[in-house]
Amino acid sequence: MAGEIQLNGTTALTESGGVVTLNNVDSATNRTNLGLGTAATSASTDFVSSSRTITAGTGLSGGGDLSTNRTINVSFSANESNVKTAINASGSAPIYACRAWVNFNGTGTVAIRASGNVSSITDNGTGDYTVNFTTAMPDANYAFLSSLCGGIPNSGFTINVKGVSQYGSASTKTTTQCRFITTDYTSAVRDFSEVYLSIMR
Repeated sequence: MAGEIQLNGTTALTESGGVVTLNNVDSATNRTNLGLGTAATSASTDFVSSSRTITAGTGLSGGGDLSTNRTINVSFSANESNVKTAINASGSAPIYACRAWVNFNGTGTVAIRASGNVSSITDNGTGDYTVNFTTAMPDANYAFLSSLCGGIPNSGFTINVKGVSQYGSASTKTTTQCRFITTDYTSAVRDFSEVYLSIMR
């Protein structure tokens, strides 16, 4: 059974075989009868009054009246108060992100347990590893933070960025990877079951 709905004497909707069709709103006459204005285009500003506006709030920019498409931009700085609130940081000091981190098993076959922006760990030998970044750092001036857990009842475990020699510069620290060695309390190079690293920049 076919049917229709009329508005102001004009057919607004038609139904046939269970399909409901909106009357042609691109016709100037039909638009006027339906109370949609006179512009013969479905993108007409008659759908929404240009007196309506979108106002950018805190941390946002853009917006304006609805006479055309509008864009809202999110503007965050290193000291953005909304970001600080979200991560429970207080005070006026700026905040900086961890650019990469990893928790891996350094014994036997090296295996990553969990990570962020780390594609793989290269096993270069006993207590000698290279962490490879998924996305490169902006430069090699990042801070390398680390800790270990090895099941030995003595303290003094260390992780050192590997240099050209024992006392050389950290030449293996690049934008795409960082090579390091792990030693126990006797300064002997050895593998550890849990190695934790994070990169700050």
